[in-house]
Amino acid sequence: MRELPSYARLFTILLIGFALVGAGAMLKIQHVTVAPWLSMVGLLVQAVAGIMLVYKFAKRFDRSGE
Repeated sequence: MRELPSYARLFTILLIGFALVGAGAMLKIQHVTVAPWLSMVGLLVQAVAGIMLVYKFAKRFDRSGE
């Protein structure tokens, strides 16, 4: 398996997801038709980045027990 991105890059991806969700919420107030899709993409980005962060954090503890 390939190396996971660094913590800084994963947090940056997570912040991009926050920005997409925020933009989707603001567009939803304006009744723009693309707003729900933008929010869903942002939530998907957050979920992937969050899972990768947790996996990377847990993997660090797995190595220390050897």
